[in-house]
Amino acid sequence: MLHTRSRRLLVAFLLATALLLLLAALGWVQGVAAGGGLPPRPTPSPTPVIITTPVTGAAIRLHTSKPAPGAWTAVEWQNEQGTWYEVQGWRGHLDEGNADMKTWWVYPANYNEGPFRWVIYTQESGSVLATSDVFNLPTRNRQLITVEVQMP
Repeated sequence: MLHTRSRRLLVAFLLATALLLLLAALGWVQGVAAGGGLPPRPTPSPTPVIITTPVTGAAIRLHTSKPAPGAWTAVEWQNEQGTWYEVQGWRGHLDEGNADMKTWWVYPANYNEGPFRWVIYTQESGSVLATSDVFNLPTRNRQLITVEVQMP
């Protein structure tokens, strides 16, 4: 048997729990009857992002005379002895426009370097389709050097 004090505590706990459940149920029923859920909240307007930092960098772009889906491109640079080497980061599929363009970012530290050329392959590890004329990298921020290549 429970002692009188323990009995009072148990009864007080049960009454408090029942009261809380009753209040919660009444609040839920009232919310559902009034349309349910939380009151409407205003929708915040999007804040435009304004970029204040200057853009540092430029780009080179290959543009082919006709689309070549699946074609693989690479940029090569020429050393002083005339040997061409592929630039490891500048290779990939013609995946811009209608599969007739490819663009690469140029860091300011590389401005005006050259000579470079684009090589277009039938596919990755395929045979050469076309090679561009020689060009140098851009000389200033936001400059875009576009190299046009006639496809066979």
